Formats: sequence, C-alpha cells, structure tokens
Amino acid sequence: MFINCTIFHVKSLSNRRKGFFSTSLPIIKAVAHSCILLLDSLLTIVGFSRAAMGSLAVILSGFFSNALAQSLPKNKDSLYRANAVSTASKYDNNEPYYIVLWNSTLPENVHLIRRIDDRTAIIKISSQQTYNFFNRHTNIAVANSSWKLSPSLSSHISGNPAKSSHTYVLTGLSIDTLVTACNKLLEKRQILSVDKPSRSVLVNCTADYLISKLMPLKEVIFADVRIDANTEIGIIGYDRGYHGISALDYAIPGADGRNIVAGIKEQKVDENDLDIYGRIVSSGIAQTTTSRHATEMASIIGGAGNSFYDGKGIASACLFFPSSFTNLFADNEDILATGRVSVQNHSYGTAIQSFYGAEAASYDHHVWRNPYFVHVFSAGNSGTAFSTEGKYSGIPGYANITGNFKMAKNIITVASIDLSGTISSQSSSGPAYDGRLSPQLAAYGPSGASDAAAAVTGTVAVMQQVYADSNGSSLPSSSLVRAVLYNTAQDIHSPGIDYKSGYGSVDSYRAVTAIRRRQFDSGSLRQSQIWYKDINAPEGMAQLKATLVWIDSAGAVNTNRALLNDLDLQVTHLESGTVFLPWVLPTEANVVSLSSAALRKRDSLNTAEQIGIALPVPGTYRVSVTGNNISTAPISFHVVYHLDTLNTFSFTHPQQSEDADRSEKERIAVKWSTFVADTNQIGNLSVSYNDGAEWILLAPLKLHTGKYDWAIKDTNAVAMFRMETSFGNFFSNRFFIGQVTRTKMDFVCTDSLRLSWQRNTYATNYTVYAFGDSAYLKPLLTIVDTFRVISRRDFPYTVYAVKPNLMNGLPAIRSRASNIDEGVRCFYKTLYYDLLDNNQLDLTLEIGAPEYVDSIYFERLTSYGQVRNTYPGIRAGTGNGIYHQFIEGLDEGITYLRARILLKNGASVYTETLQVLSSGFKPLLFYPNPANTATSLKFILRSASAREGQILFFDITGRLLMKLPARAGSVNI
Repeated sequence: MFINCTIFHVKSLSNRRKGFFSTSLPIIKAVAHSCILLLDSLLTIVGFSRAAMGSLAVILSGFFSNALAQSLPKNKDSLYRANAVSTASKYDNNEPYYIVLWNSTLPENVHLIRRIDDRTAIIKISSQQTYNFFNRHTNIAVANSSWKLSPSLSSHISGNPAKSSHTYVLTGLSIDTLVTACNKLLEKRQILSVDKPSRSVLVNCTADYLISKLMPLKEVIFADVRIDANTEIGIIGYDRGYHGISALDYAIPGADGRNIVAGIKEQKVDENDLDIYGRIVSSGIAQTTTSRHATEMASIIGGAGNSFYDGKGIASACLFFPSSFTNLFADNEDILATGRVSVQNHSYGTAIQSFYGAEAASYDHHVWRNPYFVHVFSAGNSGTAFSTEGKYSGIPGYANITGNFKMAKNIITVASIDLSGTISSQSSSGPAYDGRLSPQLAAYGPSGASDAAAAVTGTVAVMQQVYADSNGSSLPSSSLVRAVLYNTAQDIHSPGIDYKSGYGSVDSYRAVTAIRRRQFDSGSLRQSQIWYKDINAPEGMAQLKATLVWIDSAGAVNTNRALLNDLDLQVTHLESGTVFLPWVLPTEANVVSLSSAALRKRDSLNTAEQIGIALPVPGTYRVSVTGNNISTAPISFHVVYHLDTLNTFSFTHPQQSEDADRSEKERIAVKWSTFVADTNQIGNLSVSYNDGAEWILLAPLKLHTGKYDWAIKDTNAVAMFRMETSFGNFFSNRFFIGQVTRTKMDFVCTDSLRLSWQRNTYATNYTVYAFGDSAYLKPLLTIVDTFRVISRRDFPYTVYAVKPNLMNGLPAIRSRASNIDEGVRCFYKTLYYDLLDNNQLDLTLEIGAPEYVDSIYFERLTSYGQVRNTYPGIRAGTGNGIYHQFIEGLDEGITYLRARILLKNGASVYTETLQVLSSGFKPLLFYPNPANTATSLKFILRSASAREGQILFFDITGRLLMKLPARAGSVNI
C-alpha cells in the first residue's frame, strides 16, 4: 500500500499540467496526510527508529508543502510574504505568532489571532508538535509585526515624524499581561487609560518607540493611532414633518420617552437650557466643556418644548446622561447601568477608517453583554471623499464612514437626508470595510448627520418606553429595536436596500406602532437548528416584509470579516413552494457594483437580513431562521414582520396648528402614506379654510409621491385637507391657521410684573404658563383679558408663556417663553447713550408700560450718587415709549447719569446709573494718569476727531516705540 501510494503521487507530479493543482490539491493534501500516517505505522512494524521516521516524514511533508506553495495564487502569496519574517519554514520557541496560508479550509482547533483574508491568517503556536501539524497542511512562517498595524496606523507612520509623540491604541489577548508589559517599558504618565472590554490601553509615545519597543511585544496583537473626535456639524433647524414625528406626537400622546435615560456622548449639555433643564442625570464621566452642538442633539432627542414648539424633541419626557467623546471606546458598562442609560447618541466622527478596530470591538462587546442597550452613530459628513485604506480604497462616494467604531456590528449608523428628502451629497456612505450594509438608516439632517442620528436616538427612546409600559418595565432587546426600525423604514434613494440609505428613512410613527401592536417574534438557535413562523397573507396585500436581527459577539481586532455567528432568513410560500431569500448588495470594489441593485441570495456578512415581497400572492408564508454557522450558542434573535394593505391612505402632516405656522415657514409639505399597485394612480388634493364647508382643489397628484408643497394661506381659519381617490375620499385632521400669540413683558419690578399679548379672535380665554419648580412649563391661571399683573411674591417664577384656548376646541400654538431677566426692568426696558460730535451726548430711555407713567426726568449725579442737577421733565405719552435728553458740554472724565420715572400713582422708579467717559474739549484723553506697567494705558478720542488716524508713542529720547490705530482704545505698556 505504501509503495502504491508513493507511485501514485510521483506519477501525478511528473505529469503536472497547467491548472492541475487548483483542481487536485484537496486530493493531494488528503492522500499526503494518509500516506504520512500509513508510513508511520509501517515503519514502526519493520523496526525503524522514531528519529528516522520523523526525518522521513519531514521530507515527505516538505515535499507536499512545496507543491502546495506552487499552487497558491500570487496575490495571496504576496500577503503571506509581506507579513512573514522569512518564508523559510522553521519553528522558533521565542516567537508565538505565525502566518499561515492555505488553499482549502483552515484546520480546526487553531488558535486564531487574526484573519487577514479568506486564505491567510495569523495564528498562535506554542509547541513544535503544533507547528509540525500546520507545516504539513499549510504554508507557515514566523510573522513579523506588520500584521499588528491598523490601516490608519500604517498611514500615520508613513506620514508623520518618527520622533513626535502621539496617542496610540494597543490591544492584547489579555489585558492584565498587556498592562504589565507596558508598565515595564513605559512611564506611568505615558499609559493614559485602560479599556478592559476590548483588552486595550491608550499610550503616549513616539512612533519610533512604538515600532521598535512596543510592537514586537508578544502581549500586543494590534496597534492603532487614536484620532480626536469632532462633532459632525451643528443643525440649521429641525422639521417634525419628517419621519411621522407629528403623527406620533398627535396620535400617541403618551409616547414621550418617560423613564428612559438617553446618553449624549460628546461634550457637555447646557444644563440651563430651557428645554433640557432639570433632566440631566448626574454623571462622573461628562465633559467639562459645554457645547451648543451637544445641547442641540439633546433638544432633538428629547427637548421639552418649553421655549417654543420647535424646541420639542421626539422623546420629550426622557432624561439625559452626558459622557465624553474623549473616550472613543464604549463607556464603562457599570457606570451606564448605574445611570440607567439604555440608548446612547454618538453624533461625532474621526477620520474615514475602513477596518474593525479595538473601538468597534468595544461597542460590539458592550451590546453583547448588555443586549437591551442601543448605540446610535452618525454615519459622517464625508460623502464626497473616499477611503485611502482597505478593500474599498479610492472609490469616490463610497466607503467613507468616519471612525472605526462605526464598523461595529451591533450598532445603528445613520445617514442624513436634506430638505428635499433625498440623501445629502455630504452624507457618508457604505459599505463597511468587509462589505456589510452601512449606514442602516437615514433621517432628516439639513446640515449633516449629527441631527439625523439624534432623530433616531429619540425614536429609540420612545420605542423603549412604549415596550416597557406593556412589559413590566422591562426594556426591549436592541435586536428587536433594530429589527423594528429596519422593517418600518421608508424606502428612499434607490429601490430596496443600498449603501447610501441602508433600509431607508426612519419612520418613527410606524416603528412605535409596530411595538404597540407586537408585530414581532423571537427565538434562539444552535448550529443547524431551524425556527419558523407562519403568516397568512389575504387578498389585497401591497407587500410583505420580514426582518431578522441578532446580536453577535465581538470579533477579533483587524479581522477581515466581522461576523462570527451567522443566521439565515428565508420566506417560503407554502402553497406554491416559492422560496424568497434576503436582499443582498454586491460587494465588489468598484462604483458599478456598489451602486447596483440588491439581489436575492444568502447573506453571510450582516447581523440583519430583510426580505420584501411586493404584491404577495394570497396564502401562507413561512418565515424561517436557520443557525448556519454558530460558534457561540445559543444565539437569540428577533423577527419583525408586516403586511401592508393595498388602497389604504392616511395624512401624516400637518397634524395640528404648530405644523402650519406661517411665521416660521410660508410653505410646508403636506404628507401622506398610501399603498397602491399602480404608481401612475392619481388623486385630487383639496383644502378647506372653513372647516370643510367649501373645498379648493390644489392639484391632481400621483399618489405614490406621498407629498405636496403647500403655500400656507395668510389667514385665520380652521383648515383641513381632502384626497379624492378611486378607492375613496380621505380627510386630514382639522387644524387652526392663525397668528402666533406673542407675549410682552411690560415691566418687571421687585414686587410685580405685567405680561400682555395680542387678542386672538377665535379665543374664549387664555392660559398663562410658568416655568420654575419643575422641568416643564405648567398652567398657572386662565383669564379672559389680554394682560395680567402678576404678584412676584405669590408666583416667584422667571419664565412665562401664554396659549389661547379656541372656541372650536382645537389646540392653538402656545407663545414663545419669555424670561423676566431678558431686557425688561421696572417700567423701562433700556437706558443707553451715544457720544456725538462737538462734545454732545444723546441719552435715550425706552419704557415698558407708558400707560402707567406720568413723566420722565433725567438726572446728573456725583460720583457718590448725589443728584447734581435734574433736566426738565418730559411728559409721558402713549407713543412708542422712547424718550431722549441731549446734553452739551460734557466734562473731561466720567459723567454719571440716570433717569427717574414718575408713575401716575406718585411713585418714582429709578434706572441704573450710566458712567459716560468723555475727553471733554480735548481731542484725546489718556487714563489712568499716572500709569504703571501693571495696567494698560487706555485712551478715548473725542467723537469729532479722525478715528482713521494713528497714535504714535515715543520714549523720552524721541525714539518711536509703536504705532496704534486711533480706534484701538488701549496699549499694554
């Protein structure tokens, strides 16, 4: 048998033909292994020594290894050679990491460190015996340190001075041994932080030291350069007409995110913002710097709407937990749990990064251990750029997502759509580095992806609250939340899924409705197990959609493919046997492929799979899930399903008066949801301004477009819309169009204040709201008049607003909130002056309630506050409430001036005292005099003098020291 076996191989090798090894290699490998085992048995029988047998086996093994190497594709061989110390095959007891190259399947029971591609990997070997085994079955060599570098670090090293210090990420197999090794080589101040979940440390050192000292450590398996995070552009404004937010607010008023804590990971939220105030959870990991951007993100997520209706977020009753994006890893899970955080917004990015780094692994690990937690990331604003690393480098418009943390599998990444409802050109696109679908969703972001992510975060908070309300306060799994969002998203950009918009534009109303109606199921599977659910589709269905989502365990850093545990979704029409597979996008690295439509095939990349069936044939559809490649058993999952009915219609915007505020926007989009089989089907859209008594035709429209640009009529009216279709007439909610109530603080004195507003002809009375001892404006009193003097002792509040109560019962828009500390004082608004030519001064007083005032007196005071002289009184009228006093011949230096307001009841109110600095009759006045080097020398130029000239400074010898423009005002001496 041994002789026959040998002759077979020699004959095969001697008659080698082109392409032989590509087709016969598995046979060669299998027979070679059998021959070696048989050789071992036969030689033992005839008395050969173990040493002799070992030598012969090595010779035979080397023979087949050489044959194997000759058969491998050149591009695979180049990766192998680039990461090998030497292509010579030799075991080194001091080198734990080896690179292996195979041409079929990687042998089982391997200690895999990193897959470089489908045929190349870094493995750990700790014995000669293990090495011998791999040497018989693969190409193997000691690995150099280049495999440990992230693509970003490789670019960084080539483009930065080797001697300059930077912050780097080091990852190991064990965090304890990694920290111990770093402590031996680095000073304590150089180790900046430790992230245990990802087994990583942040260190500060030079690139030289990193390469020469740290990279060769056996405790290090990955290194990356840390890039500072940046917010991805502030918002211009938010429109609640998108994503069914108005419909959610109107139709499900209790869905407001109460009891949910939303994390804001960036800079600090302004705790004094009127729409955030009183809802910030104490956090020990918050940034110290307050950011307008962070405050705006919090407002979109869950603003209270205290300031005005446009300050109301999606989850208006949620709480906020601030943390800092100086830490790009997932926040400590114990700290987040203590703060009861269940969803976290990440509206920031770094650079375009196309690899699975330690930060990505950190977020996947966090969700794996905390399956209720949802992370929402902005995709980025680099849509016109391209990646310079990875498989998709150099492809314009694709694979330009900002930050390797966004390469995680268990998160939601959000693109931005613009005012027209299309994907913004600046919005970053997928695919992820390994071809996965990313971003997964799109949302309205008129100036970037930041606010788009915040809109999804707010929606998640409401979904969590609605689920918890009916499930004993238990939170939904993030796999359920993601599945619902993907299944209810509205298709945009191109038909089906795509790398620009993912599953489509988020629909907050449909997502929350799906949670309330429990349109989902769940299960868990081990390898090869099957779960299924039958769904009956009656006649008249527009589409059937099913989405599968699961949480996967964290992958190895810098791995070529992130997915570890694979589930497969399939839908079968039982009556016909027709099988439907998920939508899968092409992954070839070129623009044509990445912009192509999705195909139905098995998905082996993503943790979410979706099947959509348009106009499904009536019958029973079996939704099945199979455990295809499960290494961490069991894997839990959620399936969300929905059937849409043909010839249905509903208006989604506007829903109420605040949706049609002409003072904010003269034109808005009338929006609706419908399902029709024919995209050319027409409907007639009409509007009524008298509560439906008469109708005005706006336009015949194609129903599938879903929106119409409407100019809001400048009138006071009760409006509503009607859509006439072949399958019925449909009506919108009634809503009020009218002038928004505007309040005015007439005076704010120590004991009282007066608030007034214009009359609304539809109002029966008005409710006054106040803000002071809670996080929300609350009703204070209801009155018929259009003003109210309020006792500050009885009502010690600082913010007020007014809302008309209409006679028809429709809600009106509440006024903007007014703060008593903003610009209004006791019977006057402001006192100011203008210095005029010829040493004159115009003193101006603006009063707040002229009807209460008898006369105005301007007074000149001494520096001690005594009245020096009083100018003639001015009788108060009912005009615009502005009064002037001209003063001539101002003295050099400071003049003290104020106004006395004599009220009709005989009481006097005094303004603050102004200090007016004048040069008098001199063209130029310097002060203080004498001056010293500890203070600045200031100067004032008489207003009639030329301010475009220069002031020259000389020393005692006449030497010119400096020149300053006359308008500078001061000089440091």
